[in-house]
Amino acid sequence: MNRLVTKFAGLLILVLLVTVATTTTSCNKNKQCKAVITVLAPGGNPMAGATIDLKSGDVTLTSATDGSGTANFETELPMILDIYVNGTPTGRVARLEEGKTDNVTVQM
Repeated sequence: MNRLVTKFAGLLILVLLVTVATTTTSCNKNKQCKAVITVLAPGGNPMAGATIDLKSGDVTLTSATDGSGTANFETELPMILDIYVNGTPTGRVARLEEGKTDNVTVQM
């Protein structure tokens, strides 16, 4: 009987270790890289319908601002990109990092 209890306890510990190992693995880590760019017109009002380009070398991500002057970007690769509004460089950058969202407000 003592041997049966020892085997059962060993099996229980093994199942517990496997469960912990599979639920705490880094594979479940949020790897999305996000940027939210808000564009304000000279008077401070949100600029709806503006074309936002995030550029770095051969990479260009493009989106348009919504009614609140906001454009959302999402990638799986971290990168730092220059922000352009309607083709004009803003002198600002978006830092897309794993598991983070970079919120940038651009005043035109």
